[in-house]
Amino acid sequence: MAIPKIGFACATCFGAPDAPATQGLNYAIFVLLGCISAVLMGVVFTIISLRNRAKACVLQSSGTQNRVY
Repeated sequence: MAIPKIGFACATCFGAPDAPATQGLNYAIFVLLGCISAVLMGVVFTIISLRNRAKACVLQSSGTQNRVY
């Protein structure tokens, strides 16, 4: 590395727990994890909904309405 000061870790990476930047980045990480989990739950619920609709369509076309697989 030509410029050694650039290679030093920031307060968050270095581990200064009382620094405001560290606390802000920790909150940002939790917010991003919440957003990612919300999107993934939406994808899972969409897949489950499509699967249930496909099962209902198959059951309706076969003439049996009360049988669930």
